[in-house]
Amino acid sequence: MSKDKKPALELVKTGNSLTIKQQAFVDEIIKGKLGSYKEAYAKAYDVQLTKKGTIPKWVEVEASRLVCNPKISLSIQRALEKKETNAVASSLRTRNYVIEELYRQSKEADTSASQVRSLELLGKSIGLFSDVLETKEARQSSDIEAEIEDKINRLLEDQSGS
Repeated sequence: MSKDKKPALELVKTGNSLTIKQQAFVDEIIKGKLGSYKEAYAKAYDVQLTKKGTIPKWVEVEASRLVCNPKISLSIQRALEKKETNAVASSLRTRNYVIEELYRQSKEADTSASQVRSLELLGKSIGLFSDVLETKEARQSSDIEAEIEDKINRLLEDQSGS
């Protein structure tokens, strides 16, 4: 290499990423199909079963250590949050699609019965036909306190009279 030419520099990962097996462990936990961290560890790290066909006991220790690793626990937490967010988003998309289709059917259906049924379902989706009446009684905290004291006094009287 000549003095004029400098070597090409590349950025190296700073160590924040997980190894392939660590990522496989996290993925197995997130899938939720396996019953425990021990099983996820055994699958991710290709652990051989004992002669009895069970997972070796040392796997539990290693799985616990791995879960305690801040990188792993943070990855699990982030992945679970992402999974939950995706589930909520998917649920909302489905709900919006159904409501849009019901709205469309209520205007464009071939029969008036279909239109009425679409309108009925739309109404139910917003609680329009709910027969449940909610009554809220506003009470002062002093009234609640007096009621509680009265109940306590009656209970004490009942115990002392027994």
